[in-house]
Amino acid sequence: MMDRKAVLGQIGEKIVSNYYSRAGNIVEHSIDPFDRHKDLLVDGEKVEVKTQTRFVMKDCFTLKLNQIKKCMNGYHIVECPTTASNESALYKVDKGFRYSTGHMNNGDVRYEIPRKQPAVKKLTDIEGKEKMLLRKYSTNYVRTKRLP
Repeated sequence: MMDRKAVLGQIGEKIVSNYYSRAGNIVEHSIDPFDRHKDLLVDGEKVEVKTQTRFVMKDCFTLKLNQIKKCMNGYHIVECPTTASNESALYKVDKGFRYSTGHMNNGDVRYEIPRKQPAVKKLTDIEGKEKMLLRKYSTNYVRTKRLP
């Protein structure tokens, strides 16, 4: 049985894959769901995807401490809509992005990546069915719920 976080991650990867496929890029999915190096290849380049809600009060995205190394060369963020922000978008985060360490409400320590910086570029808004699915499975990750 998959939890919401795993389902949400798969949805995010499909959103990124569809975005690049529609643009005419060649997309190859990782066969291993636990691939430690990439989620996708786009035109032969590694693409890491993080599907998450934005930390609205600080207007930043976050990374767990063990995720920073594989994201240092850049990654993609699929932003989920929340009760605090209805915005949902696909972002590309380029190598050299700025980040700092912060504490979450549940006590977790995370890297905070400010949304407003030159290395973070919004590629497209996410609307329709994709946005609805992101909202449906979105969670704050403090307590991950199992799907029925």
